[in-house]
Amino acid sequence: MIQPKIFGKFILLERVSVGGMAEVYRAKLLNAPEFERFFAIKRILPNLAADKEFVTMFINEAKVAVDLEHPNVCQIYELGRLGESHYIAMEYIPGRDVTAIQSYYRKQKKIMSVSQACFIMAQAAQGLDYAHRAVDANGQPLGLVHRDVSPQNLIVTYDGVVKLIDFGVSKASQKTAHTRNGVIKGKFSYMSPEQAMDAPVDHRSDIFALGVLFWELLTGRRLFQSESEFAILEMITECKIDKPSKYNRMVPEAVDKICMKALEKDVNRRYAWASEMVVDLLDFINSCKTPFTQWHLQNWMCSTFSKELEAEWEKLPIFKSLNTQEDVNRYNAEHAEEYSKSGQSVAPEAEPGDAEAEAMSESDKAEAEKANEKFQSKLAKPAGGALPSLPPIPGRGVKSPGSLSKSLPNVKAVNINESGEDSKVSGARLSISASSLNSEDDEDVELEPEGVAPTVSDPQILMMKRAEKKARTRKGLVAVIMVICVMIITIPILILAGKIKMREIPVDLPTSASLTLDIVPESGEAHTAIFHFPKSDEPEIASKDGQSVYFDGLEAGDYIIDVTMPGYEAESFLLKLENGKSESRLEMTRQLPQKTEYEVNVDPEDAHIFVNGVYVPGEGAVRHIEGIVGAPYSVRAFKLGFEPQTMSGNIESDMSLDFELVLGSPVTMVVQSEPPKSSVYVTSNGKVIKRGETPLVLENVDITRPLDVEVKRYGYQPWTRTVDFESLESDDIRFFADLKPVE
Repeated sequence: MIQPKIFGKFILLERVSVGGMAEVYRAKLLNAPEFERFFAIKRILPNLAADKEFVTMFINEAKVAVDLEHPNVCQIYELGRLGESHYIAMEYIPGRDVTAIQSYYRKQKKIMSVSQACFIMAQAAQGLDYAHRAVDANGQPLGLVHRDVSPQNLIVTYDGVVKLIDFGVSKASQKTAHTRNGVIKGKFSYMSPEQAMDAPVDHRSDIFALGVLFWELLTGRRLFQSESEFAILEMITECKIDKPSKYNRMVPEAVDKICMKALEKDVNRRYAWASEMVVDLLDFINSCKTPFTQWHLQNWMCSTFSKELEAEWEKLPIFKSLNTQEDVNRYNAEHAEEYSKSGQSVAPEAEPGDAEAEAMSESDKAEAEKANEKFQSKLAKPAGGALPSLPPIPGRGVKSPGSLSKSLPNVKAVNINESGEDSKVSGARLSISASSLNSEDDEDVELEPEGVAPTVSDPQILMMKRAEKKARTRKGLVAVIMVICVMIITIPILILAGKIKMREIPVDLPTSASLTLDIVPESGEAHTAIFHFPKSDEPEIASKDGQSVYFDGLEAGDYIIDVTMPGYEAESFLLKLENGKSESRLEMTRQLPQKTEYEVNVDPEDAHIFVNGVYVPGEGAVRHIEGIVGAPYSVRAFKLGFEPQTMSGNIESDMSLDFELVLGSPVTMVVQSEPPKSSVYVTSNGKVIKRGETPLVLENVDITRPLDVEVKRYGYQPWTRTVDFESLESDDIRFFADLKPVE
């Protein structure tokens, strides 16, 4: 719920999240209506403000991360204190964390595509590698270890960029406080083996956590999960991990190797740096027929979370209207009844000011000027988290050319390329006065809008400046109106007098629309059909074939385009068509798997065949198996009394596998019973022979004919079984006779 309140120089617009230790607000600068950048304000919960150890860790988060500037790392702007409340001002990131993305796939009962998982991990690894290699002002390595790489701390923006956040439990060898012995930081399920054992850790511990997250994205499962934290730590310590391809057949061997190398228990066998993992991931992405890009991730985010993105756009006008204390009071008064129904306070009180900032010493002011220059360079950069830069919403009709006024499920929104210059958004820069963040005192870092000196806070002065600006605007409007009036009077007179002759302009305005569609990839002929929206029973426009098609004589309005292409799922696209010529590019992304049939030649011909651990019924010397080109296979041929053989690899078209089994060691059979020490009888050549008591191991068993086995004990009903060795699918021959008492 939007419930704004004043917090020092900020307006806290809404609470984004709250945890057990801190809360995060979306915020903007107070009295800076032209500055459109939003901030995320993270502050300690009141009940933890007196915890010195936690406050120290909170301060360390900002001190460690404040010098990190990378597209894949959340930017920290300021560490401050307002009264007893410490806070961090950081970049506001519009998007969804990986936890929300995983939840979406679980609800859809789907697994993320391998390319998408690799692209997200590559971006995360780039940000992590930058943090690991960070140095201080003297060029000395910081030795930074995040220690909490988890789905909650990776945010994917609506622009398709992955951001690493929350260095709250990070550790730098030079700057941060030491962790107490026996205290384990980070989330249990994403710890490295050395971290779980409370052993010394370095940056390679973060690479293991990244590998855990990569494994979970590829499989749609949790890697380390149990009812107790102790059991999870035990699983991590043992580090017995299956390849992702065991749970997702679409994972190729190359991606298996990347994931498993990041998950090596021995730190010396892991990736030495996250950048090495980035190189391998990008090599795989670029080897794909259609490499996954930031555009694909942006399109997926905007389509999948269109409702959340719609909510962001709807809040924007409200946030733009809140710039002063009066705006906040007015908004809270208008929504007092809504606050009351929700059980919240009617009018949130403003946070107390920091009186200490007004009494800065000369040395503090000198330090503040140095910090001002440092932070001005940061805030002068484009704001990646500013809400006005949000991508257009699929199905929304007013945000960008070609967007649609309505939305349909399972249909992509397509933008039409039209001529025109990109709009530019300008905003005021920030000037900052502060004590150095590297000093021992945790004082405020002040943010003020340009043009308002830090010492000027008199409302009357601000009102006089606004009045002066309005007066200049009124004078300009009067002059423009007078010029227009003179033109209205004189031009008709000059026309009647023949001084001005009006040239007749032929009317040649477009009354219909034409559309050129380019369909990619260029891998086959596409079939296109175009419909008016809402979709009618029959197409109003004839269907066309080809990679580039042209439609003419269309009416302006909303259209649905259905495209089918060999090797791809059929897809539907939406666009809004204006009068005149338009062009659009449609990309087919749902590639169908290519099925094939390969031969398995086996000798002897009555051997059993298992594919990926599953028994495939059949008989004869030649078996035909169906599969998908490129998918991994493991084929095993087995017959009792022969040595089994296994072949594995990736399925290819027109593939053939040949198995020639050789005789193995003599067959043994184990017979057990309950109760034990029961007598075992075997019928051979028509004779019943007692072979011993359970548990009994029968060696050199004749498998050329069926064998009758009977287990007896006084006071119990006999147990009998005929063993047909031709039908057995395993060389582990064991029987358990559960004898029932005689009633």
